[in-house]
Amino acid sequence: MKAFLALLLGLISPVVAAQGHGITVLSSGVVLEGGRHLLKMQVWNCTNHEIEVPLGELPWAGNTLGLVLYPGGKISGVPLKEESPIADFPATGIKIKAGGHIEGDAQLEPRFGDLSRYDKGDGLLVFWSYDVSWITGGEPMFAVGVVPLGKMKLVAPGRKAGCQ
Repeated sequence: MKAFLALLLGLISPVVAAQGHGITVLSSGVVLEGGRHLLKMQVWNCTNHEIEVPLGELPWAGNTLGLVLYPGGKISGVPLKEESPIADFPATGIKIKAGGHIEGDAQLEPRFGDLSRYDKGDGLLVFWSYDVSWITGGEPMFAVGVVPLGKMKLVAPGRKAGCQ
């Protein structure tokens, strides 16, 4: 199992992006703030015009982000059970300037309960997926990635990372 996880992490960069129709979605890792584990996400508008996205359709809002948390190392086994919290977001539109980006945090708690027991051990692997068609419309096109939670610290991508 360890070899499989090592191979998987070797194939997928800690900062994963997928671009479609001029939109790039990426994650730069998981941080611990105020006792909560937050998956740091960015949405980049790589087009030459401003776009407006409903707040509830962004990766960190509502239930648009697919998540699987899988224990790594000595505690590997079954993915963590996910709860389904209900969250209503106002119909507010968020504008993203041409060539610009917005950032948000997908809270891993309360969806997966208390994750603090993984902070000092071998941690968790956080697999994420987001259907970019929430923003662009049309056929489904997925941005996917995996980032570790635990010992490893990740550096956020640079200012223009999403459109290069």
